[in-house]
Amino acid sequence: MSEIKIFVTHTPGREDICIRQPLFYPVMAGSDLQEAPLPEGMLRDNTGDHISGKNRSYCELTTQYWAWKNMEADYYGFCHYRRYFSFAEEILPETGGGCLLYPYLDAKTKKKLGMDEQQIRRKIQAYDVLAAKGIPVQALYARNVYEHYKHAPELNIADLDLFLKLIAKKYPQLRRVAEAYMKGRIFYPCNMFLMKKELFQEYSGMLFRLLQAFERRCDMRLYSREGYRTIGHLGERFFGIYYEYLRQKGGYRLGELQMAMIAHTKAAECRKPDVQEIPVVLAADDAYVPVLFTCLKSLALHVNPDRTYHIYIFHTDIRQAQMQVFREELEGGPVRLDFVDVGARVAGYRLKAREHISAETFYRFLILDIFKECQKVIYLDADLIVRRDIAALYDLDVEGYLLAAAVDPDFSGQCNGANPDTRHYCDEVLKLKNPCQYVQAGVLVLNVRALREKLRVPELFRMAESGHYRYSDQDILNIVCEGHIRQMDMAWNVLTDSTNNRMEIIRRAPAAVLEAYEQARKEPYIIHYAGRRKPWQDPGGDFAQEFWKVARQTPYYERLLAGLAVREEKETFSQKASGVLRDTAKQVLPQGSRIRRVAGGLYWRMK
Repeated sequence: MSEIKIFVTHTPGREDICIRQPLFYPVMAGSDLQEAPLPEGMLRDNTGDHISGKNRSYCELTTQYWAWKNMEADYYGFCHYRRYFSFAEEILPETGGGCLLYPYLDAKTKKKLGMDEQQIRRKIQAYDVLAAKGIPVQALYARNVYEHYKHAPELNIADLDLFLKLIAKKYPQLRRVAEAYMKGRIFYPCNMFLMKKELFQEYSGMLFRLLQAFERRCDMRLYSREGYRTIGHLGERFFGIYYEYLRQKGGYRLGELQMAMIAHTKAAECRKPDVQEIPVVLAADDAYVPVLFTCLKSLALHVNPDRTYHIYIFHTDIRQAQMQVFREELEGGPVRLDFVDVGARVAGYRLKAREHISAETFYRFLILDIFKECQKVIYLDADLIVRRDIAALYDLDVEGYLLAAAVDPDFSGQCNGANPDTRHYCDEVLKLKNPCQYVQAGVLVLNVRALREKLRVPELFRMAESGHYRYSDQDILNIVCEGHIRQMDMAWNVLTDSTNNRMEIIRRAPAAVLEAYEQARKEPYIIHYAGRRKPWQDPGGDFAQEFWKVARQTPYYERLLAGLAVREEKETFSQKASGVLRDTAKQVLPQGSRIRRVAGGLYWRMK
């Protein structure tokens, strides 16, 4: 029987073993840099002949080097602690990024991926080389492999040019293959492969000779953290070159396997969540971090220690330093936290919200794909304060519904006479049968499985791109879910009087809606600062004291105060400037003239 060893590379700080079964060997890459003790069963890459200390530049290749020099096997394989191969016989449905996505590596997922020892053996022994499935570079927004590297943030195309010259010099037989691969449209990612011993020895010898030559010629001392990983990125490109070389040479059994991404890789998370786990999704950008943290702090103050609250932050630009603050301050006990970069999923879409609403509002649509294995998920806007355990919200029965949400009393009042234009918009654009039952989307319980049966994320994004909708994704959800929405207690989403006239509008709502809102205000479970004026902009606003009560307990309190001071200074200047404009216009611009009307419009915008 062939000896097969599949090495699972772990990054320093990621010492939980997610998979424990025959043929898989967890390895701590960069063990020289790891201070924490390793769990039983995890191997180190700093024994024998090794380059463990170079992990920050060689990345997962320190595992490959160590295995090449110190481990004996008939077949060598390499994957990551959160990326695995699918050994399934059938092709499984992929995400837009060309890989499979599962929240947990539980028994059900392993069965889908064909991760049975005998099945893995049959698949591997039928080939000389199995690569992680190539990704069309078009899906990565590039014309070819070379351009993909050229436009990668923090990488230097001169490094790839140098590497290609070294290939041509040291391995002339690969020169034309390398040139063709760089012009090609298929990219082999992640340094993941399974390879027969003889070929593995040849490939590793070539790879590390080239990388060491590159290391001697390239000065990376001033590179950024990602730039310093250049050697790992070059190794990734060389695998594609070598794989294409074998293909052109002929006589080898070559194949490709789908790659599966596992969202949760901590030991406790590798199991499917039990009924006690509550998934909660929010979305924000880096500039909104102080407000987001305050929201999550309020949530954490009201958790049940017997439940687990798994919080996911959808974003595209939140910095690692900020993430670390969140983890240090909020994680622990029943609260878990994950930041999910959705940049690749929304790239190519023109997601532009209107007025004060940010583009991040559309990210909630992605829940349908990212959490497709979950029955239901809570979604929360970040501009709110939680005052009750949201486990009660999660426990709402949404069977037979697409989602649960609270009626929007503001919109209801507008449609019931306070704003005829809104009623016209609702009738002509939204075409809702009952406009006064329109729901507010800042607090949702989503029946993910039911939604997935009815909707697809690309369809929702295409609606978002149309630009037809005043209230962005909220309008879209009301359209597509009408008639299948469970109305939740309005106390779970109490809108504040952020415009100083919202109360007057709500008084025009149907009596039942008004009474529900008035009752909810007496003891709100969630206070939602929806609208233009927020408590971090107007500390004297409706329910603002509840926000600041929590904000004082956060590490962002001073930053929020500084932002408030800057805003007040800008507003004082704006008021003075608008006064000068008004007085000057009255004196010099003719009454009733077009230029006077333009100046008047500018004045009121400044107000």
